[in-house]
Amino acid sequence: MPDIALATAALSGLNADGLQVILGLIVISDMCLLAAERQRFSIRLIALQGAILGLLPLLVHSGEKDARLIAITALFFLIKAALLPLVLRRTYKKLPPQPPSRPYLGHSLSVLAGLGGFVFSLWLGSRLGDTANPLFSLFFAPAFATIFAGLLLIVARRRALSQMFGYLVMENGIYLLGVPMAQHDAIWLELSVLLDIMVAAFVMGIAVRHIHLAFHSMDVDHFACIKD
Repeated sequence: MPDIALATAALSGLNADGLQVILGLIVISDMCLLAAERQRFSIRLIALQGAILGLLPLLVHSGEKDARLIAITALFFLIKAALLPLVLRRTYKKLPPQPPSRPYLGHSLSVLAGLGGFVFSLWLGSRLGDTANPLFSLFFAPAFATIFAGLLLIVARRRALSQMFGYLVMENGIYLLGVPMAQHDAIWLELSVLLDIMVAAFVMGIAVRHIHLAFHSMDVDHFACIKD
């Protein structure tokens, strides 16, 4: 387990137990996304995960919180917790109603694979040893597990929109790895904001709606009929 005493000393205004609870909620949301059958529920989970991640940099930042960090964090929170879920909901509503589809791997197996990825991330984190930033040790396992959950959603889901959820979850994990860097510099937040803007532009109906118009379905199995 990470050195809790060192991590506590690195925190400002938030104890280590509270931070572990927040990181635990992120991992639980990953498992819920892997188990979710309804896309509407998945969008709500992504919004919840984005809200949690949006507040983390401000909570773990030590020292005085300057206006630059607050502004960047607020912008990220707005994009991740409000704008992207709104775009996803609008895209979802424009698609015709479709019954839930069974993933390639199955919901139960997806959750078991996600739990296996989390256990592996804990083991891998224990092999890292001491790090210059003790917060990185706390964040590594949840971040790696979130990236793995996103990859599972991409490869195990049949619907293109559900695979887009996986991309967003994977990006959340990448961002989570950079949150401890907010202790020293907000450049990771700025890069994440730019990446989220790129994702928003991609999600805004361009890919998903055109897929549906071309195939009259969101099932990626139909892509096999594409010929040169």
